[in-house]
Amino acid sequence: MDKLTQYLSSIKPYRDCDFIDRLNSFYTVIGTVCFAVLVSGWSFVGTPIQCWFPAYFKGWWIQYSLDYCYVQNTYFLPFTKSVPLKNYWDLIRSPIDIPESVEKREERLIGYYQWVPFILALVAVCFWMPMAFWRALNMHSGISVKTVCDMTSIVEHVEPLSRRKNVDKIAQLLDHSTVLSARLHGRNLFTGRYILLLYLAVKIYYVINAVMLFFMLQHFLGVDDSFWGARVFYNLVYGRQWEETGNFPRVTICDFEVRELGNVHRHSVQCVLMINMFNEKIFLFFWWWFIILAVLNFVNLLCWIASIIFDSFSWSYVISYLQDSDRWEMSESEFLFNIENFVKICLQPDGMFLLRLIGTNSGEIVSKELVNSLWNRYLSRKISNHKKVDDDQSLALTPHNDDDLVDRVNYYYTPIIIAFFSLTLSAKQYVGQPIQCWVPAQFTGAWEQYTENYCFVQNTYFLQLTNQIPVDYVERDSREIGYYQWVPFILALQAFLFYLPCLIWRLTNWYSGISVLGITNMAVDAGNMDHETRKKNVKTVAQHIRQSLNLQRELSTSGKLFGFLIYGKHYGIYVTGLYLFIKFLYILNVVCQFLILNRFLGAQYTFWGFEILRDLAYGREWQESGHFPRVTMCDFDVRVLGNLHRWTVQCVLMINMFNEKIYLFLWWWFFIISIFTFLNFFYWIFVSFNENMQVNFISRYLRVSDKISDTLPEQRRVGKFVRRELRPDGVFLLRIIASNAGDIIATELIKSLWTVYDAKQNHPTPPPVQSKKNVNYDKNDQSPYQEEKMPLAGSQ
Repeated sequence: MDKLTQYLSSIKPYRDCDFIDRLNSFYTVIGTVCFAVLVSGWSFVGTPIQCWFPAYFKGWWIQYSLDYCYVQNTYFLPFTKSVPLKNYWDLIRSPIDIPESVEKREERLIGYYQWVPFILALVAVCFWMPMAFWRALNMHSGISVKTVCDMTSIVEHVEPLSRRKNVDKIAQLLDHSTVLSARLHGRNLFTGRYILLLYLAVKIYYVINAVMLFFMLQHFLGVDDSFWGARVFYNLVYGRQWEETGNFPRVTICDFEVRELGNVHRHSVQCVLMINMFNEKIFLFFWWWFIILAVLNFVNLLCWIASIIFDSFSWSYVISYLQDSDRWEMSESEFLFNIENFVKICLQPDGMFLLRLIGTNSGEIVSKELVNSLWNRYLSRKISNHKKVDDDQSLALTPHNDDDLVDRVNYYYTPIIIAFFSLTLSAKQYVGQPIQCWVPAQFTGAWEQYTENYCFVQNTYFLQLTNQIPVDYVERDSREIGYYQWVPFILALQAFLFYLPCLIWRLTNWYSGISVLGITNMAVDAGNMDHETRKKNVKTVAQHIRQSLNLQRELSTSGKLFGFLIYGKHYGIYVTGLYLFIKFLYILNVVCQFLILNRFLGAQYTFWGFEILRDLAYGREWQESGHFPRVTMCDFDVRVLGNLHRWTVQCVLMINMFNEKIYLFLWWWFFIISIFTFLNFFYWIFVSFNENMQVNFISRYLRVSDKISDTLPEQRRVGKFVRRELRPDGVFLLRIIASNAGDIIATELIKSLWTVYDAKQNHPTPPPVQSKKNVNYDKNDQSPYQEEKMPLAGSQ
């Protein structure tokens, strides 16, 4: 309980965005998840439906009917033709009879209340995805926006001297990242505005997301106009109830068939869906909430765009934070000229964006000190004419692993999702009541409990209600289905298979002699904000890479056992080849699981994920095809007085309603993962074995460090450095470090490796001279091989 409380207390919004973003990505997501948990608990743990049964129905018949009507859907039928009722006699004069045709009844079926928790979960994901992309992609700028914003929020509360020191470090990060980005990527549309454009894209997504969910809500409810929320609110204000239109109806009708003595008996009962009372209030709230969010998001987007387009806003913002003493030595015109250059050249749009974001989250004190620190650095660099970039550079501080985002989706996020589903189904199966059966009237409570337990553990068989029960027991056994017992274990196995390639990677990459995980952890160490710590870490990582690559060259390729491993090490492709092999395992795993899933659901439903979504969009329920059937038959034998009695009962597998939703989600999840994994695999093949890509990658960082020029001879030197010194494994490690730790640490590391290599090329170490063999042996040498050691007499 303490751990749960500690975990809940740790849930708080991040500061790498503004308040409107947090309304979308945090508060809306938390509220939606709470609603989803509430509805899920009421639907699948409580009693979401109650029905009016005939007096002769027994307790287990009632439980069977309730489960059947909930999982097999009900249909809505108004009591009268005139709605709303003016008096009691309207009910008597104009009643609506239940249609005699079964087809007409089925046309009125409603089953969306089963999907409400999953729709709410989808809404939460839609609001969370933009912030996930924002945090995953802003790292490519070399700046961890989240880390910077977190540090500024922390330093606001510490004593002034320590706060000033930390603010200076943050100023160094922002200043040097801006200069490095311009030199690394050149002058293009994204130079100095990558973070800003990415943030605006996220803002646009929030606007589109709120509007799309607003209309999706209207389509889901089946209302004709877009202003039904205002109409309902108006009725509530004036004390009028929302007229019963068939949307979230409280009272419905349910038809179900039961096989008794070889005959099919149809029962019709009237049910109350109490869960729809909650659904109505929840979706009414969301109607208003989506409108408010859409308006706030749109206004917030316009404010950010205005702050970018009009330079005067940026100049005024900076001037408001500069102290008066900073302009004493300048005239007014000179001061304004420097302010303009400071904003355009030093800060650039990304720097201004970060300043505004920090000011929004951390207050005036930190913003003022940060602007003054950046201004002082600008003036000092202006005096030196920008001839040299300060070596005191920082790096992105968010810790990462020795892989990329697509790998983490495969081995981390996917197993967590699948494991959650596995635990949920296990709880429902072994703690709840996964099955309910319609047993004969003479059965006692103990008999009914025995029957349900037996049918669940011994399997049931599916049979359409329109088909006769086969007389041949062998044919019944051939129709048995028992996979629902194995679903939690199959899901657990799937989770392990997604993690297996990562396990192989972690257990085998160290055979190369290169500690990939240790290198990346050191590269993203948060202590690298300190100059001395960073220099020490860069030196250690560079030395480790250099020694490991040199050691690989000395390995012989003549080994027979595991010769392919030695061969890969000797030619510097072991780690690269292993990583690509792991990528291939991820592809093989997701494709095989996708095919197994389709096979599990039936060969005729290869694209059933598309079909189900299309049916949901048009309000059609998924037809009962025998996959995840809700209603099955069960045969069991009981020995009574030495005789064997066989009973046949009809059962409702409520657990299959969960299985259907879970595997629908997994089908789409595997489909999306397979696409991204395929593209990621071919990307790594291209950049790992294309020498031009390797040379361009290294030379781009070396040009930033002023180590080479763009001349052809210099490019040839870089090509020789890549082929002879780094080779594919070295370039691969540097790519992993650049993607996880940012461009700044990658620049320093490549600079360090190049400096040592260039020094060896300019001042090569002479090969060791072989000394003459010493033939003057000690007289006391009693070795029996002494005569062999002595030179021949005529050899002088």
